[in-house]
Amino acid sequence: MIVTASIIPLILGYKRNYFFIPFFDLHVTFYLFIGIIAVFLLGRVIISKVLQDAPSISQMKDHDVIKAFFNQNKKFVLIVLFPMTMLMEEFIFRFYAISILLDFLSQNYFLVIFFSSIIFALYHLHFWFRFQNFRIFISYFILSFFLGLLNGFIFIYFGLLFCFFVHFGLAFEMYYHLYVKYFKNNN
Repeated sequence: MIVTASIIPLILGYKRNYFFIPFFDLHVTFYLFIGIIAVFLLGRVIISKVLQDAPSISQMKDHDVIKAFFNQNKKFVLIVLFPMTMLMEEFIFRFYAISILLDFLSQNYFLVIFFSSIIFALYHLHFWFRFQNFRIFISYFILSFFLGLLNGFIFIYFGLLFCFFVHFGLAFEMYYHLYVKYFKNNN
């Protein structure tokens, strides 16, 4: 139901040009590839340095994606719910937020991407309420902000589908790395 409601404006033509690649530039592609590597490395540093304390790690074991790696019966989370969450976040924070902000801020891409990244990072405040752990919250906030910046530019230059693939790939890799580093051998 929510997915259908989110897609209706797209079907009606609202900002359809941002669904697929609006325009292509090899230099921009190179810089965005460097950005993907930078966010990937930032995630690794955060997992290694910020989330290394025992309370944070033990609490992260309760994250739905980490639990799905443990339990074969929870593969539905990895196959359906996790990708669906990434897709909905991209629709909300890239497709709709950036599109609407562009209409209000006179096509100022940098300002729009910055604001949408702040909004995306603040959206992850729910991790504070779920875990009540400052290290976990600040990790999600920082990663979300930089992923928002990266995906904002990816959205402008490559469209919504590439944002989804980058978001899903980086988040999945982060959770899988966290699982392998701290939980796989302890299970």
